[in-house]
Amino acid sequence: MNATAWTRLFILPLLALMLAPAAAQAAQLALDPRLLPGGEADLPALRQELARLSAGRSTPVVVPAAPGAGVRLPGLKALETPEFLASTEPFELEPLDGASRVLLLGPAGAVESAAEALTAQASARGITLKPLAVGPSRYPGDSDLRGADAVLLLAQPELDEAAQRRLLAGLADAGVPSVALTDARQVARGALLSSPQALDHEAYLRRLALRLDDLAAGRSPEPLGARPGLGRSWLNLETAARLDGSPSFALLSRSRLLGEVDADAPGRERLRLDQAVALALADNLGLAAARQEVDVESFSRDLASSRLRPNLYLEATGRMIDESRARAALGQEPERLASGGVVLEQLLFSEPALAAIGIADSLDRARRAELEVESLDLALEVSREFLDLLRLDASREVLEADLELARAQRDQALRGEAAGAVGRGEVARFEAELAQARERLEQLVADRERLRIAVNRRLGRDPAAPLSPAEPDLTSAEWLGGDARFAAVLASPASLTAWQQRLAESALHDSAELAALSELRQAASRELTSRRRAFWLPEVGLEARYTTEFSRGGEGERAPWESANPAVQGPVGQVEALGVRLPRTGRDQWSLGVSARLPLYGGGRRSIERDRAAARLEQVALEDADARLGLEARLRAASVELAAAWRRIGLRDEAQGHAEEALELAEVAWQEGALPQVALLDARTSARQAGLAAAEARWQALQALVHLQRALGITPGPMASQARDRLLVGATERESRGEER
Repeated sequence: MNATAWTRLFILPLLALMLAPAAAQAAQLALDPRLLPGGEADLPALRQELARLSAGRSTPVVVPAAPGAGVRLPGLKALETPEFLASTEPFELEPLDGASRVLLLGPAGAVESAAEALTAQASARGITLKPLAVGPSRYPGDSDLRGADAVLLLAQPELDEAAQRRLLAGLADAGVPSVALTDARQVARGALLSSPQALDHEAYLRRLALRLDDLAAGRSPEPLGARPGLGRSWLNLETAARLDGSPSFALLSRSRLLGEVDADAPGRERLRLDQAVALALADNLGLAAARQEVDVESFSRDLASSRLRPNLYLEATGRMIDESRARAALGQEPERLASGGVVLEQLLFSEPALAAIGIADSLDRARRAELEVESLDLALEVSREFLDLLRLDASREVLEADLELARAQRDQALRGEAAGAVGRGEVARFEAELAQARERLEQLVADRERLRIAVNRRLGRDPAAPLSPAEPDLTSAEWLGGDARFAAVLASPASLTAWQQRLAESALHDSAELAALSELRQAASRELTSRRRAFWLPEVGLEARYTTEFSRGGEGERAPWESANPAVQGPVGQVEALGVRLPRTGRDQWSLGVSARLPLYGGGRRSIERDRAAARLEQVALEDADARLGLEARLRAASVELAAAWRRIGLRDEAQGHAEEALELAEVAWQEGALPQVALLDARTSARQAGLAAAEARWQALQALVHLQRALGITPGPMASQARDRLLVGATERESRGEER
């Protein structure tokens, strides 16, 4: 057998021996779960990254290895290296301002080395750093947390998500803020804040998968190097509320916000529009004051009617005159007299009194109609601000997505600059776009907060109370979306015009504003009639009086013929015998009289009052005409806006879809160098504007609907069948005529 034959004989077994370890390694890779921030829970995501990289090749299987065992990758002796921990700079974060004692929580073994890496930074700020190992059976107790100002968290690969939530909930209950150094997902589980340089979980798994794929393919993997960071803190607002903390605006603007108050959580129901209107009408202080004013003014009618009711009163008189006058009065007016009496007065006819009753009735009805108008105006204002809250919430989602996109484009530009593919000018432009996107979002949040305070005030609630509005369903019949009659109204300009005409007739007939003006006009007309009649109609009244004397004295106490002297009584008796009765003093007196009074001249006052009443009547007539024109104009404008806004919803949704598609294509083209940066920014601006327009379209339609409801005198909000019948009266009558044909 020659050399060639011997070579062929041994080459195949030799190759098999050489490739067997590689094949076995390619079939299965054991990895220490402690090298993953989430431990074994991150293995499925790592396997997905490996499957994506395999591209048709057999995907290596990653299995957990025992602690300290498994594959060895250059640069990955531990998840948290001293360089990585130093780059997090945790003691410069806001929750650690003024801290003096800080706990460092992490797995046993890792927490000691982490403490060595951070001790120098802590000592430089006068902070005592105490490491504390935690694990599945070891949680910090009250004695451990006593006196701690804050807690720094390493990754907890040995704890599952539920265990981490229990750990972080215990820290929050103890009032200790926690900062995640490595795994930002701990913020979603209850930690307060994460370091801006916390591990970018997805990027870390991609890098790890690349090196595992190289290892499985028999290639030498590159060193892992620096850990990829998020470059942005995560902030849990719910944990901040539990800790009674108030993050600064700077931290809020630069952090990803998690854990906001969930309005759908048990006990936190969303407020519907009809509920908000009902609260405003029941608890609004301004409307309550208006109702009280109506109740106060309602007494004016009773006051006017009181003039035609009897007046009964007592009177007492004490009088003293000089002696000579009393003597001359022959006992009819003594020098001293005290008397009392009862007087009854009844006004039988008075044109001003009758007019005052009619005017008071009209003014009372006018005030009640104006109260209804004020209630409708309040309901409209609450509805408008409520819908503005919903619009701002929808716009906030768009601006938050735009901010994330701006940040992603900035980060991509930074990576391109590091690779030499992008200039500093493009990076600066993306930085400017990111700052503007953050400013737009902060301004919207401020507008939303201001509007929340205003709505709470209108609802009679605490201005600081949370407010989560429920989004109306535009597809339901109560908002006209599911009513076929409304679709028929929008079918053509002719149907819309006919509907507007019917609405105008209905509004002019049922308007509370016009009802109030009609009552004011009736009151002014009655006043003018009364002022004219005052020139020739008198006031007629009746008076009944009964008087008795209590005492009399002094000169003239008795009449001369009442003297007890026999020389006087003899002649007095003879006179009375002849039938002449002499008056007796000290007897009770009564009288009954009817009077008619007609003023002839009072300085021109009656003429002035007549002319003023005529001018007031003309003023009310002009106000009525103006109100009719304004009401019809508002109603027609609201109906036109409603029809246009309803059609805009579909158009803007379509435009948003096209704008987002154009943005995706522009991003791909820019990454490939086929599109300038300006075109990419223009595409993002168009997508943002289209998103905001689409978000606002449905709220514009609802704004137009509540204005139309207000013009018709319907309380703004979802409508029952009767209210829809009234609003769609034109469509209803047209359909009925069509059925009759």
